[in-house]
Amino acid sequence: MPLKCEPYSGCSGGCAYCSRSGLRDAHRVKGPEANSYRYIEKFFFHNKKRMETELIKRRMPIQIGINSDPLQPIEKVHRVTLRTLKLLQDREYPAILTTKYPNQMTEPTYTRAIDALPLVVQCSVSTEDPVLLSRLEPGAPPPRERLEALETLHDAGAHVMIRLAPYAPDLVGDVESLLVRARDAGVRVVQVGPLKIYHANGSRQRLNSALGYDYLQATQLAYENCGIFSAITLAEQKSHIEQLERAAAELGMEVLTCDDVTGNRAWRCCCGTDGLEDFEAIAEWAYFVNGHRINDHCSFDEYMRGHDCPWHVEFEQEWNSGKLERALPELVFNQDDKTYTRMW
Repeated sequence: MPLKCEPYSGCSGGCAYCSRSGLRDAHRVKGPEANSYRYIEKFFFHNKKRMETELIKRRMPIQIGINSDPLQPIEKVHRVTLRTLKLLQDREYPAILTTKYPNQMTEPTYTRAIDALPLVVQCSVSTEDPVLLSRLEPGAPPPRERLEALETLHDAGAHVMIRLAPYAPDLVGDVESLLVRARDAGVRVVQVGPLKIYHANGSRQRLNSALGYDYLQATQLAYENCGIFSAITLAEQKSHIEQLERAAAELGMEVLTCDDVTGNRAWRCCCGTDGLEDFEAIAEWAYFVNGHRINDHCSFDEYMRGHDCPWHVEFEQEWNSGKLERALPELVFNQDDKTYTRMW
Protein backbone atom coordinates (compact mmCIF):
# COMPACT_ATOMS: atom_id res chain seq x y z
CA MET A 1 0.00 0.00 0.00
CA PRO A 2 1.54 3.35 -0.98
CA LEU A 3 -0.46 5.31 1.67
CA LYS A 4 0.71 4.35 5.13
CA CYS A 5 -0.09 5.63 8.60
CA GLU A 6 1.91 4.84 11.76
CA PRO A 7 0.08 5.99 14.92
CA TYR A 8 3.04 4.83 17.02
CA SER A 9 6.80 4.45 16.69
CA GLY A 10 8.21 1.38 18.36
CA CYS A 11 6.19 -1.42 19.92
CA SER A 12 5.75 -2.87 23.38
CA GLY A 13 4.65 -6.34 22.23
CA GLY A 14 8.04 -7.93 22.84
CA CYS A 15 7.51 -10.54 20.12
CA ALA A 16 10.39 -13.02 20.00
CA TYR A 17 10.43 -13.06 16.20
CA CYS A 18 10.08 -9.29 15.65
CA SER A 19 11.43 -8.40 12.21
CA ARG A 20 12.03 -4.75 13.06
CA SER A 21 14.76 -5.66 15.55
CA GLY A 22 16.72 -7.38 12.78
CA LEU A 23 16.67 -4.55 10.25
CA ARG A 24 19.45 -2.13 9.52
CA ASP A 25 17.76 0.88 11.13
CA ALA A 26 16.53 -0.91 14.27
CA HIS A 27 18.83 1.20 16.46
CA ARG A 28 16.87 4.31 15.46
CA VAL A 29 13.60 2.99 16.87
CA LYS A 30 12.84 4.24 20.38
CA GLY A 31 9.63 3.85 22.20
CA PRO A 32 6.92 2.98 21.96
CA GLU A 33 6.05 6.60 21.38
CA ALA A 34 2.85 8.23 20.14
CA ASN A 35 2.89 10.05 16.83
CA SER A 36 0.58 12.96 16.11
CA TYR A 37 -2.57 11.84 14.36
CA ARG A 38 -2.61 15.18 12.58
CA TYR A 39 0.08 14.13 10.14
CA ILE A 40 -2.53 11.99 8.37
CA GLU A 41 -4.39 15.20 7.58
CA LYS A 42 -1.69 16.08 5.06
CA PHE A 43 -3.11 13.35 2.84
CA PHE A 44 -6.40 15.23 2.64
CA PHE A 45 -5.42 18.89 2.94
CA HIS A 46 -2.04 19.17 1.21
CA ASN A 47 -2.47 21.63 -1.65
CA LYS A 48 0.59 20.74 -3.67
CA LYS A 49 0.32 18.37 -6.59
CA ARG A 50 1.86 15.23 -5.15
CA MET A 51 1.53 11.49 -5.53
CA GLU A 52 -0.50 11.30 -2.30
CA THR A 53 -2.98 13.82 -3.68
CA GLU A 54 -3.62 11.69 -6.74
CA LEU A 55 -3.95 8.55 -4.65
CA ILE A 56 -6.46 10.22 -2.32
CA LYS A 57 -8.53 11.28 -5.34
CA ARG A 58 -8.58 7.64 -6.40
CA ARG A 59 -9.61 6.66 -2.84
CA MET A 60 -6.59 4.41 -2.44
CA PRO A 61 -7.00 2.80 1.03
CA ILE A 62 -4.70 3.89 3.83
CA GLN A 63 -2.81 1.16 5.67
CA ILE A 64 -2.71 1.72 9.44
CA GLY A 65 0.10 0.00 11.32
CA ILE A 66 3.07 -1.29 9.33
CA ASN A 67 6.04 -1.52 11.67
CA SER A 68 4.28 -0.78 14.98
CA ASP A 69 0.97 -2.14 16.22
CA PRO A 70 -1.64 0.66 16.14
CA LEU A 71 -3.62 -0.89 19.01
CA GLN A 72 -0.79 -1.81 21.38
CA PRO A 73 -1.40 -1.05 25.08
CA ILE A 74 -0.35 2.63 24.95
CA GLU A 75 -3.30 3.25 22.63
CA LYS A 76 -5.43 3.13 25.79
CA VAL A 77 -3.60 6.26 26.93
CA HIS A 78 -2.94 8.23 23.75
CA ARG A 79 -5.86 7.17 21.50
CA VAL A 80 -3.97 8.16 18.34
CA THR A 81 -5.50 5.31 16.36
CA LEU A 82 -8.98 6.17 17.60
CA ARG A 83 -8.55 9.77 16.44
CA THR A 84 -7.26 8.54 13.10
CA LEU A 85 -10.28 6.28 12.64
CA LYS A 86 -12.62 9.16 13.44
CA LEU A 87 -10.89 11.38 10.89
CA LEU A 88 -11.30 8.67 8.26
CA GLN A 89 -14.89 8.04 9.33
CA ASP A 90 -15.77 11.69 8.69
CA ARG A 91 -14.70 11.15 5.09
CA GLU A 92 -15.92 7.53 4.78
CA TYR A 93 -12.39 6.82 3.57
CA PRO A 94 -11.27 3.17 3.26
CA ALA A 95 -8.56 1.85 5.56
CA ILE A 96 -6.74 -1.38 6.37
CA LEU A 97 -5.64 -1.87 9.98
CA THR A 98 -3.18 -4.57 11.06
CA THR A 99 -2.98 -5.59 14.72
CA LYS A 100 -2.51 -8.31 17.32
CA TYR A 101 -4.87 -6.45 19.68
CA PRO A 102 -8.29 -6.43 17.93
CA ASN A 103 -10.04 -6.64 21.32
CA GLN A 104 -9.16 -2.97 21.86
CA MET A 105 -11.51 -2.12 18.99
CA THR A 106 -14.49 -3.84 20.58
CA GLU A 107 -14.86 -0.97 23.06
CA PRO A 108 -17.95 1.18 22.30
CA THR A 109 -15.87 4.25 21.42
CA TYR A 110 -14.15 2.27 18.68
CA THR A 111 -17.24 0.51 17.35
CA ARG A 112 -18.88 3.92 17.01
CA ALA A 113 -15.79 5.22 15.20
CA ILE A 114 -15.91 2.43 12.61
CA ASP A 115 -19.65 2.68 11.99
CA ALA A 116 -20.05 3.18 8.20
CA LEU A 117 -16.25 3.28 7.84
CA PRO A 118 -14.95 1.05 5.02
CA LEU A 119 -12.49 -0.93 7.14
CA VAL A 120 -10.47 -4.13 6.88
CA VAL A 121 -9.05 -5.49 10.14
CA GLN A 122 -6.15 -7.88 9.71
CA CYS A 123 -5.28 -9.82 12.86
CA SER A 124 -1.87 -11.47 13.12
CA VAL A 125 -1.56 -14.91 14.71
CA SER A 126 1.70 -16.88 14.70
CA THR A 127 0.41 -20.05 16.41
CA GLU A 128 -2.86 -21.49 17.68
CA ASP A 129 -1.10 -22.92 20.76
CA PRO A 130 -1.88 -20.44 23.58
CA VAL A 131 1.11 -21.56 25.71
CA LEU A 132 3.58 -21.18 22.86
CA LEU A 133 1.95 -17.91 21.82
CA SER A 134 2.45 -16.50 25.32
CA ARG A 135 6.18 -17.09 24.88
CA LEU A 136 6.43 -15.83 21.31
CA GLU A 137 4.14 -12.81 21.85
CA PRO A 138 4.22 -12.13 25.62
CA GLY A 139 2.46 -8.80 25.39
CA ALA A 140 -0.44 -9.84 23.15
CA PRO A 141 -3.81 -11.53 23.88
CA PRO A 142 -4.33 -15.28 23.31
CA PRO A 143 -5.83 -16.62 20.05
CA ARG A 144 -9.29 -17.14 21.55
CA GLU A 145 -9.60 -13.47 22.54
CA ARG A 146 -8.39 -12.29 19.14
CA LEU A 147 -10.91 -14.44 17.29
CA GLU A 148 -13.74 -13.39 19.60
CA ALA A 149 -12.84 -9.77 18.91
CA LEU A 150 -12.81 -10.40 15.16
CA GLU A 151 -16.30 -11.87 15.38
CA THR A 152 -17.50 -8.77 17.22
CA LEU A 153 -15.90 -6.50 14.61
CA HIS A 154 -17.36 -8.58 11.78
CA ASP A 155 -20.81 -8.16 13.31
CA ALA A 156 -20.11 -4.41 13.53
CA GLY A 157 -19.54 -4.25 9.77
CA ALA A 158 -15.75 -4.53 9.41
CA HIS A 159 -14.11 -6.95 6.98
CA VAL A 160 -11.97 -9.28 9.12
CA MET A 161 -8.98 -11.36 8.08
CA ILE A 162 -6.21 -13.28 9.81
CA ARG A 163 -2.52 -13.14 9.05
CA LEU A 164 -0.45 -16.23 9.74
CA ALA A 165 2.57 -14.07 10.27
CA PRO A 166 5.17 -15.10 10.79
CA TYR A 167 4.27 -18.52 9.47
CA ALA A 168 6.39 -21.53 10.43
CA PRO A 169 4.63 -24.84 9.72
CA ASP A 170 6.25 -26.53 12.72
CA LEU A 171 5.28 -23.75 15.15
CA VAL A 172 1.75 -22.85 14.04
CA GLY A 173 0.18 -25.94 15.67
CA ASP A 174 -3.23 -27.27 14.60
CA VAL A 175 -3.70 -24.86 11.72
CA GLU A 176 -6.87 -26.56 10.45
CA SER A 177 -8.54 -25.98 13.81
CA LEU A 178 -7.42 -22.35 13.70
CA LEU A 179 -8.92 -21.97 10.22
CA VAL A 180 -12.26 -23.41 11.37
CA ARG A 181 -12.44 -21.00 14.32
CA ALA A 182 -11.44 -18.09 12.09
CA ARG A 183 -14.12 -19.02 9.56
CA ASP A 184 -16.71 -19.10 12.33
CA ALA A 185 -15.59 -15.57 13.34
CA GLY A 186 -16.33 -14.26 9.85
CA VAL A 187 -12.88 -14.59 8.28
CA ARG A 188 -12.76 -15.46 4.59
CA VAL A 189 -9.20 -14.42 3.70
CA VAL A 190 -6.00 -15.77 5.28
CA GLN A 191 -2.72 -14.01 4.59
CA VAL A 192 0.53 -15.87 5.03
CA GLY A 193 3.99 -14.42 5.63
CA PRO A 194 6.90 -16.82 6.24
CA LEU A 195 9.12 -16.61 9.32
CA LYS A 196 12.32 -14.66 8.67
CA ILE A 197 15.08 -15.06 11.22
CA TYR A 198 17.34 -12.01 10.94
CA HIS A 199 21.04 -12.30 11.60
CA ALA A 200 21.48 -8.89 13.25
CA ASN A 201 20.74 -7.56 16.73
CA GLY A 202 20.26 -10.92 18.44
CA SER A 203 17.08 -11.92 16.58
CA ARG A 204 17.92 -15.63 16.47
CA GLN A 205 18.87 -15.62 20.15
CA ARG A 206 15.55 -14.04 21.16
CA LEU A 207 13.59 -16.66 19.26
CA ASN A 208 15.66 -19.47 20.75
CA SER A 209 15.20 -18.06 24.25
CA ALA A 210 11.42 -17.96 23.84
CA LEU A 211 11.28 -21.50 22.48
CA GLY A 212 13.83 -22.95 24.88
CA TYR A 213 15.92 -24.51 22.12
CA ASP A 214 17.90 -23.59 18.99
CA TYR A 215 15.15 -23.47 16.39
CA LEU A 216 17.31 -23.58 13.26
CA GLN A 217 19.26 -26.53 14.63
CA ALA A 218 16.12 -28.46 15.66
CA THR A 219 13.66 -27.78 12.84
CA GLN A 220 13.07 -30.37 10.13
CA LEU A 221 12.20 -27.62 7.66
CA ALA A 222 14.73 -26.56 5.04
CA TYR A 223 15.98 -23.04 5.80
CA GLU A 224 18.46 -21.10 3.70
CA ASN A 225 20.56 -17.98 4.15
CA CYS A 226 18.84 -15.14 2.28
CA GLY A 227 21.30 -12.35 3.01
CA ILE A 228 20.22 -10.50 6.15
CA PHE A 229 17.95 -13.30 7.34
CA SER A 230 17.27 -17.03 7.04
CA ALA A 231 13.95 -18.29 5.66
CA ILE A 232 12.30 -21.50 4.51
CA THR A 233 13.29 -22.34 0.95
CA LEU A 234 10.80 -21.29 -1.69
CA ALA A 235 10.20 -24.91 -2.68
CA GLU A 236 9.27 -25.86 0.89
CA GLN A 237 7.17 -22.71 1.30
CA LYS A 238 5.25 -23.61 -1.84
CA SER A 239 4.55 -27.13 -0.58
CA HIS A 240 3.22 -26.02 2.82
CA ILE A 241 1.21 -23.10 1.45
CA GLU A 242 -0.43 -25.36 -1.13
CA GLN A 243 -1.56 -27.55 1.78
CA LEU A 244 -2.94 -24.45 3.50
CA GLU A 245 -4.76 -23.43 0.33
CA ARG A 246 -6.46 -26.80 0.09
CA ALA A 247 -7.50 -26.77 3.76
CA ALA A 248 -8.81 -23.21 3.46
CA ALA A 249 -10.67 -23.93 0.22
CA GLU A 250 -12.63 -26.71 1.92
CA LEU A 251 -13.87 -24.08 4.38
CA GLY A 252 -14.70 -21.52 1.70
CA MET A 253 -11.63 -19.44 2.53
CA GLU A 254 -8.76 -18.07 0.43
CA VAL A 255 -5.03 -17.97 1.17
CA LEU A 256 -2.90 -15.09 -0.11
CA THR A 257 0.86 -14.45 0.07
CA CYS A 258 2.67 -11.23 -0.79
CA ASP A 259 5.29 -13.12 -2.80
CA ASP A 260 2.58 -15.15 -4.59
CA VAL A 261 4.54 -18.34 -3.86
CA THR A 262 2.00 -20.68 -5.44
CA GLY A 263 1.14 -18.43 -8.38
CA ASN A 264 -2.57 -18.23 -7.57
CA ARG A 265 -2.84 -14.55 -6.66
CA ALA A 266 -2.48 -13.37 -10.26
CA TRP A 267 -1.15 -9.98 -9.05
CA ARG A 268 -4.28 -9.21 -7.10
CA CYS A 269 -3.73 -7.18 -3.96
CA CYS A 270 -2.26 -9.43 -1.27
CA CYS A 271 -4.28 -7.52 1.34
CA GLY A 272 -7.31 -9.52 0.25
CA THR A 273 -9.46 -6.52 -0.59
CA ASP A 274 -10.30 -7.40 -4.19
CA GLY A 275 -14.05 -7.39 -4.66
CA LEU A 276 -14.79 -5.55 -1.42
CA GLU A 277 -17.06 -2.53 -1.69
CA ASP A 278 -15.17 0.78 -1.29
CA PHE A 279 -11.82 -0.91 -1.91
CA GLU A 280 -11.95 -0.91 -5.70
CA ALA A 281 -9.22 1.72 -6.01
CA ILE A 282 -6.32 -0.55 -5.09
CA ALA A 283 -4.67 0.02 -8.43
CA GLU A 284 -1.76 -1.46 -10.35
CA TRP A 285 0.84 -0.12 -7.94
CA ALA A 286 4.34 -0.79 -9.20
CA TYR A 287 5.42 -2.59 -6.02
CA PHE A 288 2.88 -5.32 -6.79
CA VAL A 289 3.14 -5.43 -10.55
CA ASN A 290 6.86 -5.43 -11.22
CA GLY A 291 8.49 -6.59 -8.00
CA HIS A 292 9.47 -9.86 -9.65
CA ARG A 293 11.74 -7.94 -12.05
CA ILE A 294 14.26 -7.04 -9.36
CA ASN A 295 17.18 -9.45 -9.41
CA ASP A 296 20.73 -8.09 -9.78
CA HIS A 297 21.26 -4.34 -10.34
CA CYS A 298 17.74 -3.69 -11.63
CA SER A 299 17.40 -0.15 -12.99
CA PHE A 300 14.33 2.07 -12.75
CA ASP A 301 13.77 1.90 -16.52
CA GLU A 302 13.90 -1.90 -16.44
CA TYR A 303 11.55 -2.02 -13.47
CA MET A 304 8.96 0.27 -15.09
CA ARG A 305 9.21 -0.95 -18.69
CA GLY A 306 5.76 -1.42 -20.19
CA HIS A 307 3.99 0.01 -17.14
CA ASP A 308 2.06 3.26 -17.52
CA CYS A 309 2.42 4.69 -14.01
CA PRO A 310 0.45 7.94 -13.45
CA TRP A 311 3.00 9.14 -10.85
CA HIS A 312 6.14 8.11 -12.75
CA VAL A 313 8.20 11.18 -11.73
CA GLU A 314 7.39 10.90 -8.03
CA PHE A 315 8.10 7.19 -7.97
CA GLU A 316 11.43 7.70 -9.72
CA GLN A 317 12.40 10.16 -6.98
CA GLU A 318 11.56 7.55 -4.36
CA TRP A 319 13.49 4.93 -6.30
CA ASN A 320 16.60 7.12 -6.53
CA SER A 321 16.49 7.95 -2.82
CA GLY A 322 16.73 4.25 -1.89
CA LYS A 323 13.21 4.06 -0.46
CA LEU A 324 12.55 0.53 -1.70
CA GLU A 325 15.45 -0.75 0.41
CA ARG A 326 13.77 0.65 3.51
CA ALA A 327 10.35 -0.70 2.52
CA LEU A 328 11.46 -4.18 1.42
CA PRO A 329 14.20 -5.69 3.60
CA GLU A 330 15.22 -8.27 0.99
CA LEU A 331 16.45 -5.49 -1.34
CA VAL A 332 19.77 -3.66 -1.35
CA PHE A 333 20.06 -0.20 -2.93
CA ASN A 334 23.17 0.33 -5.05
CA GLN A 335 23.88 4.03 -4.60
CA ASP A 336 26.46 4.28 -7.37
CA ASP A 337 24.12 3.35 -10.23
CA LYS A 338 20.70 3.80 -8.52
CA THR A 339 19.78 0.15 -8.94
CA TYR A 340 18.43 -2.52 -6.59
CA THR A 341 19.59 -6.08 -5.98
CA ARG A 342 17.46 -8.82 -4.42
CA MET A 343 19.26 -10.81 -1.72
CA TRP A 344 17.00 -13.83 -1.99
